[in-house]
Amino acid sequence: MKKVFLLVLLGLQVVAQNKLSLPRSTPEAEGVSSQGILDFLEATTKSKHEFHSFMLIRHGKVVSENWWTPYRSDLKHTMYSTSKSFTATAIGFAVAEKKLNVSDKVVSFFPDDLPEKISPNLADLEIRDLLSMSVGHEKENANFIATSDNWVKEFLKTPIVYTPGTKFLYNTPATYMLSAIIQKVTGQKVIDYLQPRLFEPLGIQNIDWEIDPKGINTGGYGLRLKTEDMAKFGLLFLQKGKWNGKQIIPAAWIEEASSMKIMQDLPKGVTTRDSSDWHQGYAYQMWRCRNNGYRADGANGQFIIILPEKDAVIAITAEAPDMQNEINLVWKYILPALKDSKLPKNAKALTELNAKSKSLATPISVKNKASQWKEKISGKTYGVYSSTRVLKAVKFEFEGDNLNMTIATDSVEHKLIFGNGTWVENTTTKFGPYLVARARGNRIGQSPFKTANSYTWLDEKTLELTLKYIESPHTETIFCVFDGDYVTLDFQNIFNKNAARTLIKAVVSPEMTNAPKLIVRGDDMGYSHSGNEALIKSYVEGIETSIEIIVPSPWFPEAVKMLEKNPKIDVGLHFAITSEWDNVKWRPLTAAPSLRNKDGYFYPMLFHNKNYPMEAIMDNDWKIEDIEKELRAQIEMAKKYIPRLSHVSGHMGSLAFTKEMKEMTARIGKEYGIQMVDEGSTHIQYTGYEFRNKTTEERIEGFIKMLDKLETGKTYVFVEHPGLDNEELRAISHIGYEDVAKERQDVTTVFTSEKVKEAVIRKGINLVSYKEALGVK
Repeated sequence: MKKVFLLVLLGLQVVAQNKLSLPRSTPEAEGVSSQGILDFLEATTKSKHEFHSFMLIRHGKVVSENWWTPYRSDLKHTMYSTSKSFTATAIGFAVAEKKLNVSDKVVSFFPDDLPEKISPNLADLEIRDLLSMSVGHEKENANFIATSDNWVKEFLKTPIVYTPGTKFLYNTPATYMLSAIIQKVTGQKVIDYLQPRLFEPLGIQNIDWEIDPKGINTGGYGLRLKTEDMAKFGLLFLQKGKWNGKQIIPAAWIEEASSMKIMQDLPKGVTTRDSSDWHQGYAYQMWRCRNNGYRADGANGQFIIILPEKDAVIAITAEAPDMQNEINLVWKYILPALKDSKLPKNAKALTELNAKSKSLATPISVKNKASQWKEKISGKTYGVYSSTRVLKAVKFEFEGDNLNMTIATDSVEHKLIFGNGTWVENTTTKFGPYLVARARGNRIGQSPFKTANSYTWLDEKTLELTLKYIESPHTETIFCVFDGDYVTLDFQNIFNKNAARTLIKAVVSPEMTNAPKLIVRGDDMGYSHSGNEALIKSYVEGIETSIEIIVPSPWFPEAVKMLEKNPKIDVGLHFAITSEWDNVKWRPLTAAPSLRNKDGYFYPMLFHNKNYPMEAIMDNDWKIEDIEKELRAQIEMAKKYIPRLSHVSGHMGSLAFTKEMKEMTARIGKEYGIQMVDEGSTHIQYTGYEFRNKTTEERIEGFIKMLDKLETGKTYVFVEHPGLDNEELRAISHIGYEDVAKERQDVTTVFTSEKVKEAVIRKGINLVSYKEALGVK
């Protein structure tokens, strides 16, 4: 009985699967030459393109389906701008449901995001202008997707130079606006709105679509679905919106969306359109093609080509460096293979075609004899001392024929397994190459990513690692060159392989238990623009682990913005009750009469200074009550703008210059739940070396020698003040400290020195932040 039930269940699953799949046929039965398809596949293997899949539909049936190993029919694939045609289809459904019209003004949907002054062109901009890429922008303004959380507002403030509807300009943000409009009028993301209307009727499942920081589908890119799903979408258009005999979207919309709306200008010096599929006119988020076709297409070779006169649909995924050359293969081999009537059976050609289809594979590295370096590097961790802190370390471990690699960043470890001359499939948290990787919200929710990985030794010292991100068009190749204790890594992909690249240098890191921990603290963020830049640089490119910010300082607002863009930086409040410089000053946040000089600024000094008589806090009748109020105000403002604040330090010793101060600041710290970190208040010990009156090289060597004093099991903090030697900092000084620019530039140089970074790794020093050292959550 159990066997019968199992057979019935399996039978139901097969029926369900068949309902989701398109019908199949043979090429000749549908008037297609098997030899023509075979010639196409042969041509793809000789081309400069890496094809991943190819599907041909004729008369509503799949007559050829091909995937290049390790790509498979069950894997979704990044669509890039093919996504645009799906977004436009959502507009079509909304028009059919009378939720909007293509003549509606774009500004009408976003009253809260409009610029202060609405230009006539912006006021006249219609949905149809977004659909036809004829907004009127002088150039595409896509940079804001990397810098702003409000893409609608950024789009609407971009100047519209030309009358909408009169000039073609490919414009991905325009498609995003269509997505935003759908979400405005329906309350649903495009992917959710299309679910019952498009995806469910066509049997399209297990897809995803990127969102912007406000939860709106990106529209112009970001959709991932399978090759057969692409073919289904093309077939829906070919069938004028009908699916299984039911009209799911009006035929009038299909006609409207696929017919030319605007013609592209020819490039300078080009006089004919005959050889280009990018100058045949543009429809609604679809390109018109030669041979009276039209298509959805996406970067690096993703195509859905609809040929109404041939009753055919072609779906292709690839990583192609030249999309015109790619589509030319379709015109050269597939188009002439589409005949007007059924063809006689051609068993020989069909057998050869099936054999070719089964043999299709992307190039893979050859399995070869292991290098002598295999034993030398296995189990070793290499700490990165060049580049930015994004990449922290790499580790190689050989296990049989496989290579296990760990790539550690500043926040996560990525585990990868590579086969020797064979693909090993992985899932990884490591982001791969991506055309729009800079976008805010980049690929959120898509991790872990599926990869197929292989390795080979190119020579005794050079290891080549290949990662194919098999749900995207892209491959990443890592070349590792070993030399003594060093390894150099070169990450290559389609976007950078012909450009100048920064090689990543790493050195063997010793395995240590209970290694010394070192906080590298950069003080005084906010006192100058140059100081702000140097502090960020010292973190991004160097060894700095925590930054102290002065809230009442003049460049505090800029500092807040910089820290927002670098959310991983540990930040402490640098509590200030003095304003030391002669040419730049700051005032208390509170009334604090006992802390102000005659001009209302903080006194320049805390302790008596003969160069500034009666200009120190201790020279005057300071009140602890004033300091307590000021401390509270600075903590609250710091927490308001920098919620991740992990601790409080004292500028010029402001937290602990008397016993009463130490007691008060400890009480306030407990009240606010934040650690005061001045001398003696934590387990952290100060370390340093003589920095003054030294050359830059002596300062670098001094720092390296200082590292030798650090003992295992202990946590230290090194405090200095990064800066830049420029005109701004040369104007900042006080009596007794005149060479601020040069000295603080040297701090930045020390903090970012490859020599220093290498020494930290070689000596096994564990760089930590205050947040980590104090266990702040």
